[in-house]
Formats: sequence, C-alpha cells, structure tokens
Amino acid sequence: MERGERLRGSRILQAKVLDHPQMKVKLQHGVKEFRRKEDGSGKLGSVVIEDFVSGALEEQHSAGVFVFIGLVPNTGFLKGSVELDERGFVATDPTFMSSMPGVFAAGDVRDGSTKQLASAVGEGAAAAIQIRGYLDRLDRRSM
Repeated sequence: MERGERLRGSRILQAKVLDHPQMKVKLQHGVKEFRRKEDGSGKLGSVVIEDFVSGALEEQHSAGVFVFIGLVPNTGFLKGSVELDERGFVATDPTFMSSMPGVFAAGDVRDGSTKQLASAVGEGAAAAIQIRGYLDRLDRRSM
C-alpha cells in the first residue's frame, strides 16, 4: 500500500514489487487497524485497509505484515538539540554519540546507517555497549 498517488523509491525496487506474483500494489490506501485473532493467541488475524479516495474499508486476512514507514527520519523534535544532516538524520561519531554528550543514536535515524534491520539491531547493541562505557566513565569521575 502506498498512501500517495504513485510509488516512490528507486525504479528497480518499484519494478521488483510490481512484477512480484504475490504482491499487489494499492495506491492511495493505508492501514486503518490491525486486528488480533479471536482465539486469544494474540496473533495477527486481519488488517483493515482504508481506500483514501472512496473511504471504503476492506478487511484482509494476513499471516504477517511488514511495516515500512518511509525514508524521512522522525527527528524534528531534535532540531537545535543535536546536530542533524541536511536530510534530518542524526550525525554521530564512531561510538554512536551525537553532538550532545550522553545522547546516542543508532539505526535508521542515524546518518550513515544502511537502513537495514540487521544493521539497525547491530548498531543498537553496539550503541548500548558504548552507553554503558560512557556511564561507567561518568561514575568514575564522580567518585
């Protein structure tokens, strides 16, 4: 589903999606609601999709969902606090620390990240180790 009137992103990825036999592109549609199975398992039962043109709702039963929110980082709240690049990504040093001491960034919000889930997980783990070291150093200074 794409909220807009056309697909965005690289032409190569668009072609892969459009040519995939198990994918159907729905322009001007969006997810309205995720519903659990009624068996009490807590698993996904269906997805309610809204047609933004007609307002119609459609319920689809899916085994799973991949949510892709977009390529624009949600960092507006950080403006003026930490250094952001021209596209709004957080600038970090090699330890994942931002321009504000004690504030770290990892994953898709970080300038230079690969925008891949596995990389984001690895960066998060590496940042956590760096944060622990940073806090240990602060502790030693206060003794």
